[in-house]
Amino acid sequence: MVNTFSFSCSVCGRCCNSPPSMTLAELFRHPDRFIGCIAIGRVARWRPGQRLHVGRHEAVLDEADCAAFEVLADTLLYRAGDTFSIVAQGFDYPSLARCPALADDGRCAIHLQGKPLTCEVVPLDPLVPDSLQHLVLAERGSSAIYVGSACVQEGKRDDAALLVDEGRIADPHAKDALARRRRALEQERAIWTQAVFEALRSDLFDSPAALARIPAGGFLTISLVPALLSVAAASSRCRELCIDYIDSQLALIERSIVQALTRRRLDDRPVTQQLRGFANAYRHAKARLVDAAAIEQHNGTQALRPDIEAYLSGAVH
Repeated sequence: MVNTFSFSCSVCGRCCNSPPSMTLAELFRHPDRFIGCIAIGRVARWRPGQRLHVGRHEAVLDEADCAAFEVLADTLLYRAGDTFSIVAQGFDYPSLARCPALADDGRCAIHLQGKPLTCEVVPLDPLVPDSLQHLVLAERGSSAIYVGSACVQEGKRDDAALLVDEGRIADPHAKDALARRRRALEQERAIWTQAVFEALRSDLFDSPAALARIPAGGFLTISLVPALLSVAAASSRCRELCIDYIDSQLALIERSIVQALTRRRLDDRPVTQQLRGFANAYRHAKARLVDAAAIEQHNGTQALRPDIEAYLSGAVH
C-alpha cells in the first residue's frame, strides 16, 4: 500500500471553500473580514489494534501511533469522558462555499497580510500524528473538493513536492508549518481555550444531552463571547481591544445578514438566525465590559495576565 504522497498547490482555490480555523489573535487581526466563533468538535480516541480505513488505504494502529496521539491530546485537546477540540474559527454562510479572504481571481486576498497559519498547514492535519498523515492525504485526495485539482498525488512526482513519505513529513516547509500550528494551538490553550473548557464544563461537556448537539464528524459552533470575556479580564487594554473587536464584528454581522437577505435563499435562514444570536451575545458582552471598565477605574485594579495583553496587542496593528 502506498503511504507516500506528493503535493503541489495549483492555486485553484478549491480548498478555500469555507472560513478557516484561526487563532484568536488572527481573528483580532482581521475583525472586518472574518466573523469569529468557537468550534467544538468530538475527537475519536485511538486504541492499539484499531483499523483505520480511507478508501483502499488502511492502517492498523500500534502502540507508537496511539502514544503519539496521546501526546497531541495532552497538549492540544480536552478530556471530559470523550476527547474534544476547541478552536477559534471563521464563520460564514455555507451557501457561499468560499473563504471570506478568497478574491475573485481565486487567490488569497490576505496572503501577505497575516494569512491564517492553518492555511499553511493544508492539506495536513495538526491533530493527527505524523505517522498517519498519509491517511489524511488519502482522504483529501479522494474528496469531491480536491477531485480534478491534482494537488494531492500518491507516490513521488517530478512535478510536485514530496510531502509525506512512509510515516514522516518529508517536506521541510510543511513540517515547519505543522509544528508552528501545533505550538499556536498550545498557546491558545494557555491564553483562553482551557479557561473556556472549564467555563463550559458543567453546561456542555458534563451533559450528555448538550453533547448530543455536536454532530458526528462536525462541529458545534458557538459565539466567541466566552473567549472574549476570558481574555478581557486580563487587563484594561485587553478589555479595550475586545470592545473594539465587538464593534467591528457587529458591523460585519449586519453587513453579512443584509447580503444574505438579498440572496433570498431558504438554506441561509438558520445561519442568519445564528448570526443574530451572535450579535445579541456580543451586545450583552460589550455592556458587561463597559461596566467592568467603570468598576476598574473606580477601584484602580491592575492587569493579572500580561502575557494575554501582549498576545492580543501584538495582533492589532
